Amino acid sequence: MSTLAELQSALRRELESDDLMELEEDFYAKVRKSLTGLHLTRKEPSSETQAVYMERARETVEKLFLLRLKKEVEHILRYGEKPKKRMPKEESEVLDNILKSLSLIIRTTPEENPPSIKSKELTYKSEISDFVLVSFKKPYSKILIAEGRILGPFLPSDVAIIPRRVASELESSQILEIIMNIEV
Repeated sequence: MSTLAELQSALRRELESDDLMELEEDFYAKVRKSLTGLHLTRKEPSSETQAVYMERARETVEKLFLLRLKKEVEHILRYGEKPKKRMPKEESEVLDNILKSLSLIIRTTPEENPPSIKSKELTYKSEISDFVLVSFKKPYSKILIAEGRILGPFLPSDVAIIPRRVASELESSQILEIIMNIEV
């Protein structure tokens, strides 16, 4: 990674695609090395051209990092897992920290917090044997059920079999309609 043009090209590719583009694991390390080398080889400390170049490179890297992070977090929201694409180490570490924090937040015991709708996710740790057939009226990202299993995401008119307790809460929020009971 040696030029601002290469950085801008990476940002442009990321902006043009809805999908997360693959980047080398050491992408940001190469950027740091290139910018540090450029900074150290400046001939004039007050060179306005170099200052503008460095500022543009910094802004481009910042935008690229945040755009990619946004796409990666959206992937986690939709699929409940980190993207399987090759990504820079720094992005991977941020996502690992997000997932770790999420697992700490949703880890509850019945005495601490009763299950409720929070961030469009429902968590139930108890054994559930009563299910219902439902039809979704609105989009819903995912439902976390016992043992870390995930149902969803759901779109309007999707039909699913889900635990009654979850369905009751979502029905009261007018997210879905219970069609029929299913005894297991």
